[in-house]
Amino acid sequence: MTPPPDPGLTPILRGLRGRCPACGKGRLFSGYLRQEPACSHCGEPTGLIRAEDGPPWLTVLILGPLLAPLSFMVSMKSPAPLWISLTALGAFAIGAVLFLLPRIKGGFIGLLWRMQLMGTD
Repeated sequence: MTPPPDPGLTPILRGLRGRCPACGKGRLFSGYLRQEPACSHCGEPTGLIRAEDGPPWLTVLILGPLLAPLSFMVSMKSPAPLWISLTALGAFAIGAVLFLLPRIKGGFIGLLWRMQLMGTD
């Protein structure tokens, strides 16, 4: 049973936290990026919503403008050897991607869930 749609950004914010966009209580993911087939609290079938290539695209779009100038600054101004600086920057980039990707995927799922509800009016 689907609860009435929430106005505004509530489903997206719930998805960013990794929660069901419908109720905000059930878990959205069973693993790192694997979706639960349905919400354990309200039964909403969120596993049918496919975010596909949107989350990786948005992650690159967010981190690219940050990491590109940062890599130039580190390679030009760092007092440490270049191989150490760029290795640390690479580790930071991997960590940032691993941190952001599930949150962005949850936000995408929340957005797609909300768009489905808005389309059924």
